[in-house]
Amino acid sequence: MLKAVNQVKLDQKRVILRAGFDVPLKQTKEKEHFVVADDSRVKDALPTINYLIDSKSKIVIIAHLGRPEGKWDLSKSLWPVADDLARLLNRKAVRVSSKLPNYNLPHVYFLESDITQKDYSSLTKKLKPGDILFLENLRFYPGEEQNDDGFAKTLSSFGEIYVNDAFSVAHRKAASTHGLTLKLKSYAGISLMKEITALSKILKNPAEPMVVVMGGAKISDKIDTINNLAKRAEKVLVGGIIANAFIKAKGYDIGASKVAEVDLAKELLRNYGDKIVLPTDLVVAKNPEEHSRVATLDKILPYESIFDIGPKTVTKFSKIIESAKTLVWNGPMGKFEVAKYSFGSKALAQAFASRSKGPAFGVVGGGETLEAIEMAKVGEFIDHLSTGGGAMLEFLSGKKLPAIKALEN
Repeated sequence: MLKAVNQVKLDQKRVILRAGFDVPLKQTKEKEHFVVADDSRVKDALPTINYLIDSKSKIVIIAHLGRPEGKWDLSKSLWPVADDLARLLNRKAVRVSSKLPNYNLPHVYFLESDITQKDYSSLTKKLKPGDILFLENLRFYPGEEQNDDGFAKTLSSFGEIYVNDAFSVAHRKAASTHGLTLKLKSYAGISLMKEITALSKILKNPAEPMVVVMGGAKISDKIDTINNLAKRAEKVLVGGIIANAFIKAKGYDIGASKVAEVDLAKELLRNYGDKIVLPTDLVVAKNPEEHSRVATLDKILPYESIFDIGPKTVTKFSKIIESAKTLVWNGPMGKFEVAKYSFGSKALAQAFASRSKGPAFGVVGGGETLEAIEMAKVGEFIDHLSTGGGAMLEFLSGKKLPAIKALEN
């Protein structure tokens, strides 16, 4: 049975919070340092952090950023995230290496030091209630992704209670998501519980009809999810690079477009052919910089590539979305980061949000999909924006995520 942190009394305990702070960074104009480019994941953790602050906990935040593969790569330091969190909490972030300064007001203390070289856990006992100690990138340590028991023991020395609020890595069996649950009393964070509640609604009792929108690059990343949701869905709308495989599987020439996993597309068409809806027109060009045009499936030239769904497809998909009572979307409809190929994703975002604001329950997940929602400025109208792309897909495939299973146990 999963227990949420806001169901227990913490009594000024030292609490280790696993946060999902794998956020994009950008360099400042002067290129002097990195700052957070999108802090939506940081904001997503605020309900749990504020609960811990109100409970007068001594908070230790652990998280990862990027894929440094067990090496100290300061371009992937979590310092910009700690600084951004401090700003959101109206605090000051301070770098520390071996001892804490004595400030009267609560701070965010960023520990730059390697916690495997020396025992720094005594710093937590010097924290004042409501203070935050923020540790450096977990993936600087090989033991994190190896789910090493020794590294989990090192992490556990920083607290008495463990809280996981990082749904984005709930599908990973790491020291910070699994090993720690074997060392300390463990609870789910408020954001993690919100994710589980929203996604469980899709699996257990979706209002019908359900419409699923799938885009992005690889069918293999989504096939288990499509298989599971297609059993319940009225329609599965397909766009993005994965649509190329379905179009080719139908016998059309897709020119120079990227394509892979056509056999998987054929398998899905055999099983759910009456439910899978493909684009009828597409935006094509010789390359992204060249002049683009709209072409039907049978009019794509050998040297052209597909970069977006066309206007007739947008209309067709939007009408299907308008009939839905449950909506799920993962993966953009094209190369949306280029303005002239963003129309399909943005138009679908508007249709999706309009229906979600009304009678349908709508869930969107995946980093690029959330970017498209942000571009269309419709996020506030969608019932649930999931912080996890891979984790959301795995959850909706019906699998039990390792980090959630560990919390239940």
